[in-house]
Amino acid sequence: MNPKIKIARYVVLSLGWLAFAYYVGRLIPDRQLWFALFATLLLGLPLYLAATYAVTIQRIHRSTQFRNLGILYWFFNRRILAYIWWLLWSVLFAFLLLFYLGTADKLEWIVFLVAVPVFAIIHAILAPIAAREYKPYIAIHKSLTWTRWITAFTMAICYVLLMIFAGENHHYTSLAEAIQISSLRIGGTTNSILILETARVLGFFVGLKSYVLGNLYLVNGAVYLAFIFLGSLMVFYNVALALSSCMVPLAEYRRVLGPIQDSDQPPQIPPHSLAITSAFVTFFTFFIYVPTTVYFDGWLRLNPQFISQLHRSQNFTIETVEKIGDDYYRPGTAEQIEQAYLNSISELETSINELRMAADNGFQHMAENVEEYLDWYYSLPAEYERILALATGVLEEWMAEKLQTYLMKGNAFGPVQESIEKALQKNEQLRTEYLKKVDQILAESRVQPITAQVEIIKHSSLNALKEPPSHSVIVNMENRLLISGGIGTAGAVTGAIAGKVTAKVAGKGIIKFGAQALVKVTAGKVAGALGGTAAGAATGAALGSVFPGIGTAIGAVLGGVIGGITVGLSVDKLLLILEETFSRDEFKYQILEAIEEARLEFKDSLEPNGHL
Repeated sequence: MNPKIKIARYVVLSLGWLAFAYYVGRLIPDRQLWFALFATLLLGLPLYLAATYAVTIQRIHRSTQFRNLGILYWFFNRRILAYIWWLLWSVLFAFLLLFYLGTADKLEWIVFLVAVPVFAIIHAILAPIAAREYKPYIAIHKSLTWTRWITAFTMAICYVLLMIFAGENHHYTSLAEAIQISSLRIGGTTNSILILETARVLGFFVGLKSYVLGNLYLVNGAVYLAFIFLGSLMVFYNVALALSSCMVPLAEYRRVLGPIQDSDQPPQIPPHSLAITSAFVTFFTFFIYVPTTVYFDGWLRLNPQFISQLHRSQNFTIETVEKIGDDYYRPGTAEQIEQAYLNSISELETSINELRMAADNGFQHMAENVEEYLDWYYSLPAEYERILALATGVLEEWMAEKLQTYLMKGNAFGPVQESIEKALQKNEQLRTEYLKKVDQILAESRVQPITAQVEIIKHSSLNALKEPPSHSVIVNMENRLLISGGIGTAGAVTGAIAGKVTAKVAGKGIIKFGAQALVKVTAGKVAGALGGTAAGAATGAALGSVFPGIGTAIGAVLGGVIGGITVGLSVDKLLLILEETFSRDEFKYQILEAIEEARLEFKDSLEPNGHL
């Protein structure tokens, strides 16, 4: 073949192969599994052809060493196992290469593109040397073998040097950060678990490489660079192997399917070899390659524990810890402390629920006291007490105090006070127990990192975690005068609540209205009293006539008093009956409404962010 045509064919096929990898590699993370399988077969085909050709030439060269076709000849010259191995390797490498080249940056792609002319130049130098020493087809094999290794070493060295001195190396604070950022760049939207996990594994190695190249002064540079060099050497050897397939004359590939024989011209392919090869390719593709890959993808989906183990295995160079204050702790330590906090709050909530129930009962008891208060209110003694209070100018205060006294009867909120005291005591007890639990957790979970690569997965403040649990309701209780000022005094809570109810009744103007009405009623009673006095005087005069002289006067006085009292009491009682008939239900409703408002406010104070 004309050398110029040969070089042109090599350049076109090589660049076409890389272009295919570039385009398809960027599509795979977002495509389905069948697309990846098809692209992998196409990308791995040049690699497989070059490998099987090399295996065939090696077998031909080795066969010339035997005198007869015996057991050793059969053992060393069988190609089927080597063909199967390279088939599996070509598929696997092509699959990984698609992902890698699909995410490679510009500088990496420049290195891969430069590998095309580097391979051609090295081959152009070595091919004449091999041609002078070996048979033509052996010379092809030898020159390609030498070229592959020299190209791989050359490009691996160039790759590492370019990444160090010309690459955009970020100085990551931790290996975990580098892996996370690299994994985000390689992620995709496919539904295939196999593709997603392959991308994740690739992201791990890309992140490892980025971290090492960007932080050589922090790590053992020689060791890590050696690993990067060896990885690059493997990649570029396989790339060179694929490129070498473009240098092999097409006729030479007949040796792969033909019989092993030492001849300058490749033998014709027997029909039965073509049939067997076609059958094998069909069987492998549709009954082994595709089903096995699909089954494996499904198996990964059904076995999430394997995926979890795979994720953990990728952290072998990272020691994950939590940092609390200035010390390091095992992962999950802060969560343990937070759970202990929640448990304490839960127990406090139980006390608050008991307090809510006691409060409902207390307000119910207070509401039951209203009837007794109203019975007193609409009685003659209460009426005259109000008149006396009116005369001394303290009617409104006296009426409010009287209402509060009746509402407090039976210490309606005694159980509430007990529940509050219990909740406060429980709060103090839980605080003490919580601090002991925190100290125990911290002591048992404190670690000293044993590796240089530490990933701090959570930062926490020691003071914040050691802050004792405080239910917002408890805090409100402790901060309010209602509780802190008189919790130790018997009936203090009942008096405070009764005072609130009384204030609400006063706020509605009922007490003030009652005082004003009493003034008017008292004025009206004067006329009734005068009439009673006149009637009493007439009665007294009749009685006094029995005693002549002074008796008439005494009888008139006594009769007037008796008449005034009798008529006055009768008028007062009648007026009270009338007032009770028309106003008792309304007065009762107003008081009960005030009690209900106080109950709702108290209930609201027992909710988070509530106010007493």
